[in-house]
Amino acid sequence: MDRVLQQRIIGAIVLVALGVIFIPALLDGSGYKSRHQKIVDIPSKPVFPAADLQSVKPIPTPVDKKKQVVEKKKKEKPSKPIQSWALQVGTFDNEKNALAFRDSLRKKKLTAYVETAKVDGKESYRVRVGPELDRARLEKLKDRLNREQKINGFIVNHP
Repeated sequence: MDRVLQQRIIGAIVLVALGVIFIPALLDGSGYKSRHQKIVDIPSKPVFPAADLQSVKPIPTPVDKKKQVVEKKKKEKPSKPIQSWALQVGTFDNEKNALAFRDSLRKKKLTAYVETAKVDGKESYRVRVGPELDRARLEKLKDRLNREQKINGFIVNHP
């Protein structure tokens, strides 16, 4: 290839490269400085809001959240209180007699207990069978005890 032709091709490449670099800057209208340098206003002293203890809230942790759930469950009362019943089968002035009657009922596979109460300033011992959540079961038990052993009882609310 001719030397003059080589110089012209190199010159054309250089001119095209310069055109690619500088023409967008000239035609953009904003120039190199406006594209690459941004003016930022930095205050001499940063401004922070005053932090007092009332405006700062603690960050809840997973442990705190579990405690809140447990406390909420403790505060919630059941929508309907559970009602239980007992069958009162005897009232005694003497504690030994009440305990002996309770033991005889337990030998017959019944759940019996003695409850102490004050009636007119005197100690009274009530022998009860139960408690049960189903009143109908106690009705059947009451009828069975009345038929088989002539024990007459009545159903009471169990605390």
